[in-house]
Amino acid sequence: MADYTATAIREGDSWVIDVPGIGTTHADTLDDVEDMAVDLVTAMTHADPREIRVQVRII
Repeated sequence: MADYTATAIREGDSWVIDVPGIGTTHADTLDDVEDMAVDLVTAMTHADPREIRVQVRII
C-alpha cells in the first residue's frame, strides 16, 4: 500500500488538490476531493487504485 498526503484548498466554486511530488488537480465538491486525489496518483504513477491510500488535509 502506498501512502500519500494531499492538500485541498477552496478556490472559488471548486477545490484545488495538491499531492506533493505527483501533481495538482481539482474537484467540484469536497466530497470528490479524495477520489480526485486517488485518480491523480493513479494517472501519474500507473499504480492500482486499490493500492493507494490518500490522506487529505483541508486548508
